[in-house]
Amino acid sequence: MHTILKVASIALIATVLLVVLREERKEWGVVIRFAVGAVVLLLILAPLQTVIAQVLQLATLVKVRGLYLAILLKVIGIAYIATFAAQMAYDTGESGLGWRVELAGKVAILALSLPLISAIITTILKMIPS
Repeated sequence: MHTILKVASIALIATVLLVVLREERKEWGVVIRFAVGAVVLLLILAPLQTVIAQVLQLATLVKVRGLYLAILLKVIGIAYIATFAAQMAYDTGESGLGWRVELAGKVAILALSLPLISAIITTILKMIPS
């Protein structure tokens, strides 16, 4: 709860600063956006570590193969990083760059997911009588 209050407070202060500086010091907008982004990432690291620890604990309970869990965690990480980077590009008016970051993230996720997709298809084919 404290983390979201900190993030919301920082975002609110940054928004006010951006509105005030929009006309006179436009170049500071990019600096503020990147600084707030970095601070938010640092603030969510601890809660994220807790989530990952709980997912790992749950995976051992249900006996999920380590490979599949590693793929899942990497996919989630890629998705968050790509979204964050793309949004930073969009915030600075670089929509083309943002789109390319999103595309790169999607391709990385697809490439990383291929072993999982292959395992699912193999399992389905084994269940179908020949």
